[in-house]
Amino acid sequence: MSLAIGLRFYRLTIRRKGDNKPLPVGPGSTPCDLYEYVGSFVKRRTDPTEETAEPRTWYFEKKAANSIRAVHGYLHYGTHGFESKLKDAKTKKPKYERQSSDLEEIPLYFQIWSPSDAEYGIMAFQSFGGRSCVTFVRTAMMKDFVKAYPGYTLSFKTLVPAQSVIEEAPVKTITFVKPKRSSDRAERMLGRPVDEVDYQLIVKAKRRGGMLATFKDLRSLLKEDKNGFVEFDGREFEGVTADVKMGRKRRTVGLFGSGIDAGLIDVSENVSRDKSGHPKFSSITDEVDDLMEEMYGNLKT
Repeated sequence: MSLAIGLRFYRLTIRRKGDNKPLPVGPGSTPCDLYEYVGSFVKRRTDPTEETAEPRTWYFEKKAANSIRAVHGYLHYGTHGFESKLKDAKTKKPKYERQSSDLEEIPLYFQIWSPSDAEYGIMAFQSFGGRSCVTFVRTAMMKDFVKAYPGYTLSFKTLVPAQSVIEEAPVKTITFVKPKRSSDRAERMLGRPVDEVDYQLIVKAKRRGGMLATFKDLRSLLKEDKNGFVEFDGREFEGVTADVKMGRKRRTVGLFGSGIDAGLIDVSENVSRDKSGHPKFSSITDEVDDLMEEMYGNLKT
């Protein structure tokens, strides 16, 4: 089974400190053209950055531009600091013993697009099997921006599941993930003790082409409690995902809940992979381009 490939999108805005009004970010803007700043930041971070709080490293590998005023490529994310045994997945025979000094590095796609006539940029970051270093990059970029332009701030806002982006998108399938006491329920069904199970409840529109609700209506109907659980049909679940029409395809979007990465768009079934298990560069680029255009169109209106 292949590891999940997810995408998370952010809106980037520049403001004067103490002022909530976004500033223009195009050519000739004050304090800077966001596209030029992003290009400079990526160029200055092509050598590994070692995070001091955790055994993590990251650096950019910039690729040729795929569209006007876009910076994209790979964000190489490394982890180290622990030992483990690596075995053949089929034979289960040991192949290598990883040392704490060994650095495990994976390539994650990124793209930052800054249209010349907008008051914001859009940033996309990929995750792989739940692993991402977006928090490190965001923190580093915000600190670097304040240092370069005193009196101004660079802020990030998660775009999905923001209603302004996909509020009218039709939802055909809702999946409730990991209810409380899922093992107890399985034991009652099977009549014997079982280990922890991966339990899901799927609600799907029966009629072909039909929908259960719009994304906006779904968010208003389902409520998340203070512990991150969502109640449905008398049961509490750790998370909810929705099958949403975005761009030219249907995609799975994390809605909310303690067991779900809210705002993450699962594109595992929409991209092609190479033998490494990671998405092919052209394939993940096409997915991001499609979603970028969809989000930009909705944000402008």
